[in-house]
Amino acid sequence: MDDTPSNLFYFVQISDLHVSKFESQGHTTHFLHFMRSVLPMLRPECVIVTGDLTDAKDAHKIKTEQYKEEWEMYKAIVEQSAGNVSWYDMKGNHDAFNLASWESAHNLYRDYGKSAKLIHDGHGVYAWDIVKPYGRYRFVAADATPKRGPGRPLNFFGYFTSAVMDRLTSTILQSTLYNHTFVFSHYPTTTMVFGKSSTGKTFQDLASRASVYFCGHLHRLFGGLGDVLQRYNYQTDMLELELADMKDHGAYRIVAIDHDLISFTDIDLPVDQIQKTGQIPVLGPDKRVPWPPAKLEIAPVVVITNPKDSRYVLAHKEPFHLPKRSSHVRFLVFSDTEPSELRVRIFFDDKRHPFPATFVGNASLPLWVSTWDPNDFDDREPHTIRIEAVVGDRMGQATTIFRMDAMRDSIRGGFGEWFMALYVLDPRFIYSPFAVAGATGL
Repeated sequence: MDDTPSNLFYFVQISDLHVSKFESQGHTTHFLHFMRSVLPMLRPECVIVTGDLTDAKDAHKIKTEQYKEEWEMYKAIVEQSAGNVSWYDMKGNHDAFNLASWESAHNLYRDYGKSAKLIHDGHGVYAWDIVKPYGRYRFVAADATPKRGPGRPLNFFGYFTSAVMDRLTSTILQSTLYNHTFVFSHYPTTTMVFGKSSTGKTFQDLASRASVYFCGHLHRLFGGLGDVLQRYNYQTDMLELELADMKDHGAYRIVAIDHDLISFTDIDLPVDQIQKTGQIPVLGPDKRVPWPPAKLEIAPVVVITNPKDSRYVLAHKEPFHLPKRSSHVRFLVFSDTEPSELRVRIFFDDKRHPFPATFVGNASLPLWVSTWDPNDFDDREPHTIRIEAVVGDRMGQATTIFRMDAMRDSIRGGFGEWFMALYVLDPRFIYSPFAVAGATGL
């Protein structure tokens, strides 16, 4: 891993948009700002939306219903701003409220979802490949919403039926070898029920071939308990990464694959900049989107790709030896300004790195590098690298824990990591305050 902009691409995940015809704050407003201010700055390979595209709740947040206005707004926003970015989506539990079946007239995802035909034709599962000169990468999206969707609070849980497991098995367990396989669904596995395929394959069997399972749904729980809803499964060597919502937090995730090392960063919109006008976004008579009058001032976003974060090492699915042999620190910096206007500083263990950062990327790959000697950190101890990118009075930064002995460090996710390892359909959990709060609030 040197100073050449090669063997590197990235994509974006967002989740839980909750486009609403009744809410003036968050919800649609956050999604509009993301599409106007952030997506043009990122220019990713693709965007994957892991469910809850619309809110489907009434003005009192009690009754549930699929509202055509919300679905028209979602479709219009995507069509009028995604441009050439490949866009994939799927249903969440809110998008399945009050549905008798896929054919139901109330199933508005069928008419307005970007990937609805893919979901329908694939019987709940669809996949696409990103093929590069240096490898093949498989992306798999799976609909886990109930086939008959009740209203709140009865569809908090998702499931993969035997038929869906058959589709997943044929999609994931292929003879074709992929550098990585990424799986996307709305529900974390802790809130899922899994059937078996007709050949007896379990989700554990499939997970052993996947590198990361991406999801949403839990909205950081409450009271700060879900700030880190992530876990590593030692049995399958797979990461599970829940993403917070666009609705309240304006959260989005950038995932970078650099020489087959997977890195990511989760960012929130600067929601304090968004004025509370009390106005609910409504499509114009010509179906034009009511875009915010001005862009947000977004701080530079940093994604460190080398050294790899040792909390998220995949022992058998990543070439974890590469950082030790590398000649350069590598990182992406996304900004709405020219690279020449950025001031970049690197710190190792809180000490200023003596070598400068250099932009070696281009308009579609904002890669920066800096010379380093990984042997300086080969002492069987964890170290930190912090990178700051500054433009004007805006500063973005990222911090990574790394080590050179290929050992894993704990995610240290506290309650959130513990929660992600639970099986919440256990009767002892179903009747707990956590389940009641989740089912009524998510």
